[in-house]
Amino acid sequence: MKRPSSKSWTPTVPSSPRARSEWGEELNREWLEKGIAEGVEKGVEKGERELVLRLVTRRFGPTAADRLAPVLAGISDSDRIAAIAARVFDCETAEELVEWARET
Repeated sequence: MKRPSSKSWTPTVPSSPRARSEWGEELNREWLEKGIAEGVEKGVEKGERELVLRLVTRRFGPTAADRLAPVLAGISDSDRIAAIAARVFDCETAEELVEWARET
């Protein structure tokens, strides 16, 4: 069952008990699938951020990772996080990396 994208959408509940039960089950499945997909996406992003911070800690030390952590926390784009991870190996200093991450 497709629903309009409007936030003011109000579902039309079927009148028969069987149709209502099937409708409710379908709606529950949709919500569950959406919740799982969102949870997986957030978990992947968290793992990517943690990996970048480990790389930074290993290359530049924990202070650099502490400085980069708030910048990474504000990023939800996996491609951008991956670009920062790759940049760990290109930057000469932690300051250069943190500044580059803030600008991208």
